[in-house]
Amino acid sequence: EFRRVLFRSKIDRDQAFGSDPLQKLDVVYNGQGSGKPILVFVHGGGFTGGDKHSPGQFTYDNVMKWANDQGMVGVEINYRLAPKNKYPDAANDTRDALAWVAKNAAKYGGDPNRIFLWGHSAGASLVGIYVSHPEFHYKQGGGLIGAVMTSGGYEFRPNAFIADADAAKKASSVEGLKATKIPLFFTRAEWDPEVPQIAQGEMIHKVLTEAGHDHFFHVMKTHNHMSQVYSVGTTEKQLTDLLGPWLKQHSANVKSASN
Repeated sequence: EFRRVLFRSKIDRDQAFGSDPLQKLDVVYNGQGSGKPILVFVHGGGFTGGDKHSPGQFTYDNVMKWANDQGMVGVEINYRLAPKNKYPDAANDTRDALAWVAKNAAKYGGDPNRIFLWGHSAGASLVGIYVSHPEFHYKQGGGLIGAVMTSGGYEFRPNAFIADADAAKKASSVEGLKATKIPLFFTRAEWDPEVPQIAQGEMIHKVLTEAGHDHFFHVMKTHNHMSQVYSVGTTEKQLTDLLGPWLKQHSANVKSASN
């Protein structure tokens, strides 16, 4: 039933934004209207795995269908993975995917001036890196009207993606998140792993609060690391009841490209 409902939307799978096989994205849209906000979703997987969509699975088309139901165009992206690809390749892929989305927005009824970026887990870390480091911005200011980070990490230690301590320090998004003017929405799960997600979620909330930086932060009660995004589009609406109005509020605050 989910697949029948979903495919009332139109889907352009595996649109290439680069030459690598992983530099692809899916666009989910209904083909009606124009000037719609765009929600770009970045999957998790510890920088070494994960996929925007596996055939026969609901993830992450559930997020895309929800975006369509909210009057948005949905985009889910892949990016190059470790250990083959190191920092900053995935961050550059986030940039290049967003540039592709902005360039092709009108084709899908989207507004290039109304792009939100949402990441989960490692995807949330990539959103934090993108937002906080102007060198990754596809246009001045970042080109986003909001950034959503679900159970991400914002400080890093050397790992398969980030090769050494110097690179890990450079990749940290804490100072850049304090400085950004892009609106920020954070969640973590009650049953996230203590390290890093709970610790990192509490840390970034504390740091931003002490810096006087306005942001949204919520602990997802009864949820684990994966169920937050798996619940999107179901009758469990704890996350979407918070996120939907936040997206609408910040979208309404931005002048449309068609005006």
